[in-house]
Amino acid sequence: MSESDSLPIEVDDQAPIAVAVQVAEQIKLLISTGKLKPRDTLPTVIQLAESLKLSHNTIAAVYSDLIEAGYLVAQRGKGTFVAQSKVVQKLLERQHFYQLLDRAFAVGLQLGLSPAEFGTSAYARATFLSQCRVSPLLLVFVGRRARDLNSYLQTIESEIDRPLVFLHLEDLRANEPVALSKLFAADLAITCPECLQQVTQIAAPKREVIAVDSEPDFQVLTQISALPCNAQVLLVCKQIAEAESMKQLLQRTGICHINFQLVDIECIQHNRQLLETSDIVYAHCSVYNFVRAISSQPEKVMSIKFRISQASAAVLKTRLIAIQLGKQNNK
Repeated sequence: MSESDSLPIEVDDQAPIAVAVQVAEQIKLLISTGKLKPRDTLPTVIQLAESLKLSHNTIAAVYSDLIEAGYLVAQRGKGTFVAQSKVVQKLLERQHFYQLLDRAFAVGLQLGLSPAEFGTSAYARATFLSQCRVSPLLLVFVGRRARDLNSYLQTIESEIDRPLVFLHLEDLRANEPVALSKLFAADLAITCPECLQQVTQIAAPKREVIAVDSEPDFQVLTQISALPCNAQVLLVCKQIAEAESMKQLLQRTGICHINFQLVDIECIQHNRQLLETSDIVYAHCSVYNFVRAISSQPEKVMSIKFRISQASAAVLKTRLIAIQLGKQNNK
């Protein structure tokens, strides 16, 4: 076994996995954990081959495969770099998966498994589980009617790549039979932090409930942070309750140097002068096009977008994996 001086890579020529695969997967692991970042330069083929005591052809083939797959990019005369691509972004989103592997490997070491034994056992188990036909998870999202839930649900569905069935909290509180039936048939109930306590009271202990928090898009935070102190910022949403929630999310990030004015879409239709007297207008994506169309200064109207917080996304994805594995093991 040898260790690279230029990259923290180890290869084991006694392992049942080809050394080229070992090197390629460890480079991808370094990218996913942030040790190699987009635009970072990799060692030359000769440098990495010599430090790992492997043939130049082996490393050249590894680089070629990773370039073709979109993980790396080569520039003639400049070298090989980590790509800024969708596959790299997807890899960065797998960090929680590698954390699960770390914990599993730690348990394997305690049981006396070598890295090779752990790898072959994991592969055998994955092959077995892939042959088990398990129905996809049924997921529900519980929320209030006041929220503009379409964009919120789409954001979560995009993050986890699974469909969600929406249930109104008011229907559950009223013991509406169809809504309750869907809730208790679900594998997991997802909600927003402000509804968590009420949903848990209804669902527990029969069903697990998890809250998913959101946060402003980084570009939005940068724009608002750059505004002068006491700037007049108009927040426009479909519902005033949604605007209040938006304001609270922004303030939780530390934005307290500006003055917020909150309005719903009905108010702005009757008081269009608010669009002119504000220094800048931030409109929810669901009303952005309309607000921009009625403003005499459309350049002042910005779309405010939110995303699932990284912590919430990691917890949710980990729970989904655990629940899916639980269903497979119970077959």
